[in-house]
Amino acid sequence: MWLSSENSPENVVLCATIRGMLSVKKLTEALAWVQRRHSRLGLRIVVEQNNRPRFVSENVPTIPLQVIPRQGAEHWCQVVQEELLHPIPWNIGPLLRFVLLQSPNESNLILTFDHCIGDGLSAAYLIRDILRYIAEPDSDRSLLPDLPPIDEFIEKTASDTVEQENKEWTQLPEVALLPHPQQKQDFSDWQLRLLHWNFSNEDTTQLVARCREEQTTVHGAICASFFLALATEKNLQLETVIYCLSPINLRKYLHPPIGENFGEYITRSVTSHTITKSSEFWDLARDVKHKLNLVVTEGKLFEDVSRARSLLSNCYQGERFVDFRNEFSIDLVITNMGRLNIPHQFNDLELEELYVTVTGPKTLPIIIGVVTLKGRMCLTWRYPESVLPNASAQRIKLEAMQRLSDAAQLKII
Repeated sequence: MWLSSENSPENVVLCATIRGMLSVKKLTEALAWVQRRHSRLGLRIVVEQNNRPRFVSENVPTIPLQVIPRQGAEHWCQVVQEELLHPIPWNIGPLLRFVLLQSPNESNLILTFDHCIGDGLSAAYLIRDILRYIAEPDSDRSLLPDLPPIDEFIEKTASDTVEQENKEWTQLPEVALLPHPQQKQDFSDWQLRLLHWNFSNEDTTQLVARCREEQTTVHGAICASFFLALATEKNLQLETVIYCLSPINLRKYLHPPIGENFGEYITRSVTSHTITKSSEFWDLARDVKHKLNLVVTEGKLFEDVSRARSLLSNCYQGERFVDFRNEFSIDLVITNMGRLNIPHQFNDLELEELYVTVTGPKTLPIIIGVVTLKGRMCLTWRYPESVLPNASAQRIKLEAMQRLSDAAQLKII
């Protein structure tokens, strides 16, 4: 993940909408505390003589905080678009920063961090910790244990298996939806755009219930809606294979338990799905669920980490990995954090909404972030204008939500 940031930022950005007056002084104190509570927030990266990067905690500054007067409900979208492409100085640290869009009654707290130190769920826990510190003086102030890297939690995988997986990974066929350049990309003029929307409590509840009836998941239904919308936008007449990346939370599979530590505890599972003119919505949704379940039942949860270790075995392979992230044949990413088991009321402060997104490769048109908080599902879609024009993105979004609405009998359209 760190190597890929040599070509473009690998930022994760989470925006929390908070009701109530958020004090800059108390927020600054809270950031100082969470930097002690979560050891990953006090790191930077150094490169050793053998070109291998490692984390160090010496001479790391405090967490940066920029405070800006809030300019309305959509101001955060503009800031998030900028944060996605603003590199984090990894050799100086820390590997995260905050922007506060402040107003007397409602503010947006925007967290940006390097993907190499954390995932979306880590960010949600961090926002909760900050709000507890500010609004609940008697809340727990304990520090969390410093955990080893994720690969030390994982049982060793046979080297020949990992090598074969790497060969297969580098030989996936090209897909029909979008071109995949075969040379290093120029990111200097890269422009990302952001769409966001949410479901009402009623529609979220109805969608969950409908998915249970159809023996699938909300994640499967969201994937199916975008598969079909993509096929419609491209007016595909022939059988087409779509590749979808779905991050899977590894916390409950690792031992000893990870708990709520800040860290990157996910695996990136790519599934393929055949789309034809006769493809049915719920069949596709069940296909997504089935193939992701196979990742668990067939013992493939840790392939992503094992593959990364193999590719980083020497400098040359590491460089190949950097280029490869922009060539890998993925049509869309849907990262679903699910229903968050965190409070939303912190005395006078209320966590109203959470939106999450990531930078991703330049050639990847669709990255959907999904968070369910307070019984309401919030979605973001980041897309590069150079790959997907605004008008096309809007059509795909409307088509996807229409498909979802029709299938689950919702009122979102």
